[in-house]
Amino acid sequence: MMTDRIIKSHCNNCGQGTKHIVRFEHKIENSEEIESGRFSVEWCDTYTVLECCGCEDVSLKRQQWCSEWMDEGTVDTYYPPRVSRRRPSFFDKIPEKYSELLDEIYSALHANNKRLAMMGARTIFDAFILEKVGDVRGFKAGLMALNKNGFIAEKSLPLIEAAIDAGHAASHRSYRPSVKNMMLVMDVIENILQTDLLAKAEEELRKSTPKRESAKKSGK
Repeated sequence: MMTDRIIKSHCNNCGQGTKHIVRFEHKIENSEEIESGRFSVEWCDTYTVLECCGCEDVSLKRQQWCSEWMDEGTVDTYYPPRVSRRRPSFFDKIPEKYSELLDEIYSALHANNKRLAMMGARTIFDAFILEKVGDVRGFKAGLMALNKNGFIAEKSLPLIEAAIDAGHAASHRSYRPSVKNMMLVMDVIENILQTDLLAKAEEELRKSTPKRESAKKSGK
């Protein structure tokens, strides 16, 4: 069924809730008699094609309903999933060994595989510690070494440690992170990588800036 009504929905491309045009909608309804007609079970699937009014990104929403569900509510599923995350603006400047890992994490989020994404996040922490401070014993020691050498701020340690523990839990304790917690871990990772890029840029800027002449040498 063609329709042009407007609804509010999350847009992965815009990264927030936006107005969407309902371009197409198709409903499938069915029922089945149980125990020789003593009662029946009904269900309905509604497929909706949505187009963001801002960026024109297109997505598919599937809404499921069944009369046997206790709360009589609906289950909404989006394709791609609404936990997808856009690449940061500085992505193309990230070293390849990290950008390749990030791409795999974004792909896992795109497929709603948050456990795999969390495991990938921990791998990035591993790689960053190994590059900056070498092979140390344990994440705790690695974090302390990063802080001591100026790669991360002391006030960031608790948050980073929590993010690392979440990655460990996903790998070894069957932890399935919520969307909110997964996004928090991604914020931590991207912040660390961006801070490292800015530090390198600052160093290059200082090297390329002409030194200021002393007052004595300039005759002032």
